[in-house]
Amino acid sequence: MDASTSSLLRLLVLSSVLRIATAFIENSVIGVPKVICEENDVALDVITAKPFEGNIFVKGRAKDSSCRQSYTSNGTNVYSLPLGKCGMQRLRSANPRGINFAVTVIVSFHPAGFITKQDRAFHVTCFYLEPEEVVTQSLQVSALATTELRDEMHMPTCEYTVRRNSIDGPILTYSSVGETVFHVWECRGADVGMLVKKCFVTDGDGEDHGVVDADGCATDHYLLGDIKYDSSLMRAHAQSQVFKYADSNQLYFTCQIRLCQKQMGTCDNVTPPSCGADKPVRERRHTIEDPYFGREFDVATAEMLVLDRDEGTKVHKSSLCISRIFLPLIPLAVFTIVSVTVSVTLIFHKNCCTSKKLRSGDHYLP
Repeated sequence: MDASTSSLLRLLVLSSVLRIATAFIENSVIGVPKVICEENDVALDVITAKPFEGNIFVKGRAKDSSCRQSYTSNGTNVYSLPLGKCGMQRLRSANPRGINFAVTVIVSFHPAGFITKQDRAFHVTCFYLEPEEVVTQSLQVSALATTELRDEMHMPTCEYTVRRNSIDGPILTYSSVGETVFHVWECRGADVGMLVKKCFVTDGDGEDHGVVDADGCATDHYLLGDIKYDSSLMRAHAQSQVFKYADSNQLYFTCQIRLCQKQMGTCDNVTPPSCGADKPVRERRHTIEDPYFGREFDVATAEMLVLDRDEGTKVHKSSLCISRIFLPLIPLAVFTIVSVTVSVTLIFHKNCCTSKKLRSGDHYLP
């Protein structure tokens, strides 16, 4: 192969690489993708400015082939995922009654799977409404006119967060193992009481690990402390030290919230719960007139990134080790700098004196 042919081949290869690189670098998502909630799947229809060549996958699971789909310019841009797979969250809702499925999906334009500035992340949710139960009964109707009165029971909105430094601190999205944090549950809207129960921690792949039981008592104090309620019974918190799964850096918590009516006394002996070694065995009283009886729903934290303790201090330790190594050399370095400075000054002064003497001698020569 002569030199001209070899140069031509290199040029063709280079142009092909540049063309492929330009294709995904200049591409982008147009508008907002369409979410399709199907009977057994959640789907996302993505529209791009140019034919899409890249990958769509669940956040944190790019290497899992069951959670990632690759696309070429001739294919469709619809990404589908079976319900409950790849760490998809499943949360019950009380108003309206149903189940909410949520997952974060990454649209990556780089064919090799690198994350670039053109990539987008979408939090996809699908809500499946539970069918209303229809109850029929016979009723003898009199001729007396009936005035219809109707009122709607408003459900409170509740959230579950993990916070740094204090119960009112910033919401935690990343942390290191061993850091002290505060789990906070809070409901707003209706003047009711709440019980936090059935809490689990998971990374989305393995089995859920229980940290609070059905009575609202902590079951693993290594992971989560006892839950403390304020006087309104609308807010609760527990202290914890950050932990992680051995083979995963991501985790989140889910809990059930049970509501009760304080004015009717249905919160008595329910919340705050009695926990500990002398935990009583009791049959709880329920009032059928309580409009919140049986109202339970799920709350979940945002997904958190947890680093090993060594990862968070690696840079600090490295700089500290280097400074200790060179610490004994600092006096020697200072002495050397001073000596060199003095020597240069003396040499310069001596040269100046010699030059003056030579000039004086030349002046008095006959």
